[in-house]
Amino acid sequence: MREYELHIDEALKNGLNPDETAPVNSQLLYECLGFRYGKRGLEAFKPGENPLPAVLNIHYSWPFPQFLCSERYNFVIIRDGILDYIYTVSDDMLTFAWVATVNISGLFEVADFGEYAILTNGNIYIYWNTVTSSWNTSGATATVPMMQTVCNLKGQMVGGGVLSAWYDCDETFYIWSQIGSLNFTPTLDNEASYRRCPYGGEVYNIRRLGDNVVGYSSKGVTLLSPVSSPTTTYRFNELIDVGMCNKGAVNGTLNRHVYVGEDFSIREITQEGVKGLGYVHKMLELEGEDIVVNYDRINKDFYIGNSTKTFLLSPYGLTEVPQHPSAVWRVGKESMYLLPSTIDDYSPLIVTEPFDMEYRGQKTIASIETDAYPVDLPEAGVDYVYDNEDWVVGLYKPINNIGSGAITVVGNSFRFRLRFGELFNGFRIGYMKVRYKMSDLRSIRGVYAPPLRGQ
Repeated sequence: MREYELHIDEALKNGLNPDETAPVNSQLLYECLGFRYGKRGLEAFKPGENPLPAVLNIHYSWPFPQFLCSERYNFVIIRDGILDYIYTVSDDMLTFAWVATVNISGLFEVADFGEYAILTNGNIYIYWNTVTSSWNTSGATATVPMMQTVCNLKGQMVGGGVLSAWYDCDETFYIWSQIGSLNFTPTLDNEASYRRCPYGGEVYNIRRLGDNVVGYSSKGVTLLSPVSSPTTTYRFNELIDVGMCNKGAVNGTLNRHVYVGEDFSIREITQEGVKGLGYVHKMLELEGEDIVVNYDRINKDFYIGNSTKTFLLSPYGLTEVPQHPSAVWRVGKESMYLLPSTIDDYSPLIVTEPFDMEYRGQKTIASIETDAYPVDLPEAGVDYVYDNEDWVVGLYKPINNIGSGAITVVGNSFRFRLRFGELFNGFRIGYMKVRYKMSDLRSIRGVYAPPLRGQ
């Protein structure tokens, strides 16, 4: 009986399927664990480490510890029981200094003004006193209400989620200070003022984007743009009426933010606007625990996950990784650090979306080949559907030293699997090649199974 080939290569460059369903024979992946999508396709995921001194007792209480970088300071926040411990850490990660111990509340954020920096968790402020050269703590004051999110926009402090008594404000308000002054007292010309979220949602996060700031609330995303006419204040532009799923589910740079919406869709926001990336079905796997988004500034990767499952969104696609960091940062160009540095017990895995070879009759799979190298203990497997019944997950068969695994499966549609014991330095993979036979010819009329991909 004539044998045919199905060549799967674009799926190894396209990443996980951004939609829950896709047309059969789509070159996308159903599962992908232990990899990162690079410019030329799948790469081995490189685990991060914990570089902090061993004497600094790192407790893991999701979504802590946190690591916040400002122009001058590195902060690590460790949650232990009912207290949060805040430290500064040197750039070489060798020394640390205690800053404050506070009662637990929300995630911390930092407004970075160079030498001066101020942190808040919605319950307390921690700031650098330039007069005494020491860290101080404070609650709300006569000129600064308590807020749960803050940022610096070119010398003006912008915040949101007001939690103390302040004029007509509450947690649904955005607020901004006088320019060059940490004074939020409203002025007649609106240089310092406040305004309610246009969507009426609780303000979770506010971040700078270019010359503007983006406000993320529970019900929508708003662009706050500084204007000078007819007065110095902020113009509000409603970007999208889908809010953020929880505080901490956004991260990025001055040019690009990525957030997980209340609908569990991943979106990116740039100065060009909002772009939906999808992956709702994957983000729903994180439901039940707060989602945290972390950013690796060198690779431009976003780590999106909770304490048990994490996805890595690179500039080229989404994969799943075996580490679940509450904090990600870089020192230099080479060393990537994560907290915690523990790694799941896992096997690198690739599973394609369904293929039926554009013929609904039964086919018999004969073998799977791949050029994956260098790897340890490579295996191939096939999931199959027979006469439109439920999917059956097939057993794995070893792949020999020339990249071929003999596996016999009969079905109508298939998902093809590769599993490895370990990926070594220099790993690369370009294709999977499936060899199959047409075992059901009842629907063939005239043309005998047109060959695929120029066979």
